[in-house]
Amino acid sequence: MATLSLQHTLPKLPVPTLEETLAKYLYSIEPLTTPEELERNKTLAKDFLKPGGLGRTLQQRLLDVDRAAPNNWLDDTWWISKAYHEWREPLLVNSNWYILMRNDLNHPKDFHPTAENPAYTTFQVKRAAHVAQQLLDYTETLYSQNVPVEKTRSGPLCMHQYTQLMGITRIPQHGCDRLAYTPFPSPSKHIVLIIEDQLFKIDVYTGDGKRFLDGDMERQFLNAIKQLKQIKTSAPVGLLTCDHRDAWTVAREHLVVLDPKNRESLQVIEDALFCVTLDSAAEATKADRGNDFAEWAKFGMHGHGGHNRWCDKSMNMIFERDGKFVCHGEHSPCDALIPALIMDIIVRKPTDLNAPATNNPTLAAPQHLAFVTDTKTQEHLKAASATIEKLSKNSDCGIVYFDEYGSDYVKKVVKTSPDAYLQMALQLAYFKQMGESCATYETGSTRQFRHGRTETTRSLSTDSKAFCEAMENPSVKPEEKMKLLRAAIAAHQQYQKDAANGKGCDRHLLGLRLCLQPGETHDLFQEPVFAKSGAFLLSTSGLFAGDNFVGTGFGAMYPDGYGINYLAGGKTLKFGVESKFESKVTSTRKFGEFLRQALRDMRTVVEQNLPEDQRKVAAKL
Repeated sequence: MATLSLQHTLPKLPVPTLEETLAKYLYSIEPLTTPEELERNKTLAKDFLKPGGLGRTLQQRLLDVDRAAPNNWLDDTWWISKAYHEWREPLLVNSNWYILMRNDLNHPKDFHPTAENPAYTTFQVKRAAHVAQQLLDYTETLYSQNVPVEKTRSGPLCMHQYTQLMGITRIPQHGCDRLAYTPFPSPSKHIVLIIEDQLFKIDVYTGDGKRFLDGDMERQFLNAIKQLKQIKTSAPVGLLTCDHRDAWTVAREHLVVLDPKNRESLQVIEDALFCVTLDSAAEATKADRGNDFAEWAKFGMHGHGGHNRWCDKSMNMIFERDGKFVCHGEHSPCDALIPALIMDIIVRKPTDLNAPATNNPTLAAPQHLAFVTDTKTQEHLKAASATIEKLSKNSDCGIVYFDEYGSDYVKKVVKTSPDAYLQMALQLAYFKQMGESCATYETGSTRQFRHGRTETTRSLSTDSKAFCEAMENPSVKPEEKMKLLRAAIAAHQQYQKDAANGKGCDRHLLGLRLCLQPGETHDLFQEPVFAKSGAFLLSTSGLFAGDNFVGTGFGAMYPDGYGINYLAGGKTLKFGVESKFESKVTSTRKFGEFLRQALRDMRTVVEQNLPEDQRKVAAKL
């Protein structure tokens, strides 16, 4: 079945009724309000819903937007601009995601420098070439539409996001960025290699359309490394992609006006299928020290001060001297789940340490992409470096690694959804640290609809808040705690189901507000709890078991919040956590300690409610 063969069968994202959305919204704010505040908001909701009221008008406007949308009223009209491209903060830390890959099955213990340059190792180059080829293999499978359609019990899922990955680049623009137009399949036949802040065009096909072999790719990478001693070094323009979007817009405009060569180089980068980076940091990444992956997480999040990166590119394969591999990507064209699924496939095949080559004498040499710069560009680079340094120093990120039990235990003993269980653990950890609950976001997928992206699963509920309070109250009996855990999980699963069915409240409320005309407003939107309920101090997203990943992560949404991406493995749970050092209330290290304790406390409660014989079995899982 062809990858896109079922797209036409998928329904459009629904526009919920006002009654459904307001009921969902009022339900979600209850744990954040006093009884008086909740009653006031209920009164405002009634006014919004009344016949002839503003809500009715906005709903009709939104229905017209839906009628004009060929695929999806949200994605076709607003989503990418409102969720991503109008946000002007740097992509580094704030928006881009990262995935830390497990070691290659042929990962050596000793690393030998290349003959071309001792700053790089032979295995680093071999693995980079191998992964690039694996991704090209996958790309060809995708372009021939042989990637199977993903399905759930509800039916097929939208595969459109797979068309928004290869060859895709975000371009900075005043006020609102854009994606460079890339048809599917992409006509590009090259990738870009980044080494020592220099960018090289690497052709991956011969003139007659044949793919190079792994050994040819190694040869190309080594050739580029050799060129470093021969070329006139260009300024580290990639740093600019890590800067504030408005600053990068101005700097890019200056570059393309300054010299036509800059436009040519930028276009090659923007058209490339993806980027491969070889880092030459003298010190190897600290990734295997008692499962403390904090240093490697920092590397995945913001690298070596933004050097050797092109943050606008949707896919970046980054390799350290010790062969460690990180995938780093721009978030706007597709959700991180899609590249994660792809990476999970391609990382499984081990690197061939004696990879074959065609030894084709017509192999085009890597082309150095030069940039013409001036004193103005140097000023832009200096400002970008200062921004990156501040951003990186403020990013408190790490991997919380928990191997006392995993999803197997949750499914077999607790007999519930591992995702819902982990959501309760995250809320309990936050409650332990802060002494209160907060608005909590979990990514809910709407891919059962055509061009569906996400809906907010508002994980905080009156049930989850009651559960957290009970867990921290020693006078509450274990059976009552277990009852509250079950209720919290049930509430979460119901909201998650509603969100997947397009019946959450956040996207609909966003659409209604975007239909407001100048001068129009409603007191419901001005209530303090409206902003508070959408200020997700816990911003979370779960992927899958992730046995081939060491960890994943993204940045916190708010200065006093946490960004958490987690992997629920059968035996091991991994949480990529990011917060800000400047915050007086958050700490990634402390949150990790509270999270581990929350998971232990929850297991204790679960087993206190088991019969003695089952308790012994559970203890072994």
